[in-house]
Amino acid sequence: MSVQYFRLASGQSENYVTNQACTQFCKLVEERTDGSVIIEPYFDNSLGTEDEMLEQCRFGGIDFVRVSAAGASKYAPQLTALQMPYEYLSDKHLFRVLDGDIGRTALDSLDAADLDGLTYFYAGFRCFFSTEQVLDSLDKMDGLCLRVSSSSFMPDLVRQWGAQAVSLSGSDLAAALRSGQVDGAEDNLPTYVDSGYYRLAPYWVYDRHTYNADLLIASKSSMEQLTDEQRKVIADCAAEAAQWQREHWINAEVRAMMHASRSGCYMALMDSDEAERFRAAAQPLYETLTEEQKNIVLAISELADSGEQ
Repeated sequence: MSVQYFRLASGQSENYVTNQACTQFCKLVEERTDGSVIIEPYFDNSLGTEDEMLEQCRFGGIDFVRVSAAGASKYAPQLTALQMPYEYLSDKHLFRVLDGDIGRTALDSLDAADLDGLTYFYAGFRCFFSTEQVLDSLDKMDGLCLRVSSSSFMPDLVRQWGAQAVSLSGSDLAAALRSGQVDGAEDNLPTYVDSGYYRLAPYWVYDRHTYNADLLIASKSSMEQLTDEQRKVIADCAAEAAQWQREHWINAEVRAMMHASRSGCYMALMDSDEAERFRAAAQPLYETLTEEQKNIVLAISELADSGEQ
């Protein structure tokens, strides 16, 4: 029996809940192909930054990558419309989008970049954390230097709130916090703890400015090396791993919150009136979208349940 070997690349540690799902995906593929397809996972950005991993995946240098929707949006502009600030009213609202036609069409749009979008992983809600004070009011954002993701809208969003946006890879953020190059950043709770940011920036605010998703993506050239049956196995295993990850995410958030709190981090809620100020300041970003993106945003809003309004 001939055996084909592939590589999967991802950031964060092997203990990160989404990487545990990636490991499960690799195991499921090996089992269901009777060992004819073996996918070896590489974590902790060992094969490059998110941008570098994606670029390698386009040309088959890496076969599978787990990246943020923000990172993938440079190759699929539809994804930008799926991650706008204050777009979702709940995680259930997000799941309706990801699991439906909107989410599938956005994944399929990666095809033009020689990428095969397999599935979404839930990436929770993103919040701000900082080194000196809790960022629970718009006034406190004034003049700060904040690291942002590679999302097309986050630099503009931070500037709307009065801060300076600094683009850095996740692997460079810890050093930037330690040196004072940035005053804070934004991410989800499991990443905040898994990457050790909580030790350097112990002030966390539950502002929930975005609900987000990660993507599991395959290189089109790598998938073309497989039979139709093997490709179906990979698609099925990706869907199963994504469901497993979604079921385990809430426990990962709770564990991260408890670990940060017990380590002395200040975990603050944001006042509803102050949250509305942040929301209002973010609205001009929606006007910068293309007509196609605006139509997607409208379709997303129509999927909100009446009880969530």
